[in-house]
Amino acid sequence: SVATVSSTGLVTAKGKGKAVIYTYSSSEAEQDVVCYLEVSPRRNILFYIGADDNVINGDTPGKINKIRMGWQPDKGEMLIYADRKNEGASLLRINNVLDANGYYGLDTLEVYGSENSADAATLNRVIKKMVSDYPADSYGMIFFSHASGWLPEGMLSRPLSMVIDGEVSTNREMEYYDFASAIPDKQFDFIILEACLMSDVLSMYEFRKKSAYILASSAEIVSPGFYNIYADEIMRLYETKDDIPSVVSGFAQSYYDKIAALPESDVFCSATLSLVKMDEMEALASVTKSALQGADIDEATVPVEDVQSFDRPKKLIYSGYNRSSRYFDFAHVMEKITPDSQYKIVNAQLDKTVVWKAATKRFLLRDSGGTPYFNEYDGFFIERHSGLTIYIKQEVYPGLNAAFEKSSWYKAIYDN
Repeated sequence: SVATVSSTGLVTAKGKGKAVIYTYSSSEAEQDVVCYLEVSPRRNILFYIGADDNVINGDTPGKINKIRMGWQPDKGEMLIYADRKNEGASLLRINNVLDANGYYGLDTLEVYGSENSADAATLNRVIKKMVSDYPADSYGMIFFSHASGWLPEGMLSRPLSMVIDGEVSTNREMEYYDFASAIPDKQFDFIILEACLMSDVLSMYEFRKKSAYILASSAEIVSPGFYNIYADEIMRLYETKDDIPSVVSGFAQSYYDKIAALPESDVFCSATLSLVKMDEMEALASVTKSALQGADIDEATVPVEDVQSFDRPKKLIYSGYNRSSRYFDFAHVMEKITPDSQYKIVNAQLDKTVVWKAATKRFLLRDSGGTPYFNEYDGFFIERHSGLTIYIKQEVYPGLNAAFEKSSWYKAIYDN
């Protein structure tokens, strides 16, 4: 099942595992030959791009070309679903033939035309095609689009939910539970969310059965995102001899190192990333429930101005929604609302859940060489970063409060 040997001695790998091959032949001289062979699992990756809007549409060709620059043949498949404004959607595959620019070429597998990339059925169809047409031992997904984590459709002007399809004024959105419904359980070994504000406990809890690990950001991912590391790091994601946390955190660390190396006067020296072990999310919900003992997480018990937040409400919110943040550091909230003995239990579980994290000291807030800091982007300092965020219910957001209470996370915490 691992390898075969032909009559001429050619060894052919058949499947993952280890094999010891013994040979004995020759009419002129007798000799034993032992061959120790290890066949690594094969991993295929889907790069899902929902860029059918004016803002990130232009980033798509550059990201694809960066991946092609770093591509190495015969390590696994890279399928790319790209939905671009005025071009429609298509499914591409990087092949093993170099073009005139020195990039490996693209095969067009399917042309879909104008369709809704923010529809869960579209994502599900693409995943099923990858699995059926390109079977592998392991699968990963990189997901690139606008996003706003668990927030319901229409709550922010930009970013929005998980995928935006079309103009902002007429957008169609995929909400986080739709994203989860599109993915078969245990389909991916990792999902990399190159999308803003996705590292919230509501989304991660909803995704807990879909992937072994998820890389996400508590804050926004500042453009151009992972563009600058794709050429150097894309093949790291195909390394199946190393464990998944090492592979994905190594990819993430490379991005963070580039961002952190920027001068503090550069406003783009801004990043928050965390790698979440998904099968620990239920345990995190369990200890959170025990620690809270029915106490609600609202502005009466946790003053929002006292907690680390990760969004920029003055820049991103529709008129009428500009009074407060919606993404607060999970550990900081729990520290404020629970007794110290209970907080220690929650924090210990959080360390098992978030297996890697990194954050800059400031976010879209640059050092001017003195005080005050330049803050043209409504940036903020990052003094706490646990790797996950949570919502604090607020009177000004009745719609969000209701949506929060309908989430699977909330029900796991408060339902009997």
